[in-house]
Amino acid sequence: MGILIRLDEAVNAAFAEFKKEFGQDVKFEDGDEFVTIFNNATLVISLENNTLKTKFIGGKPYQVDMTLASYESEDGENE
Repeated sequence: MGILIRLDEAVNAAFAEFKKEFGQDVKFEDGDEFVTIFNNATLVISLENNTLKTKFIGGKPYQVDMTLASYESEDGENE
């Protein structure tokens, strides 16, 4: 299987998880972004100026036990 097909499958799998979280009818709008962690890579997907951007980062991400206040809601929950 070609590399481009595999990358396309990874992006589709990421969007499937995004839709599980936010619903099948969710709209991905300009400025939106999300991250998907695979077994051996991380994928960042964003929409900038109505252009879908993808960035794969190979390797295992570092895990830091820290909460950033700017991503915490007023009720103390992580966004």
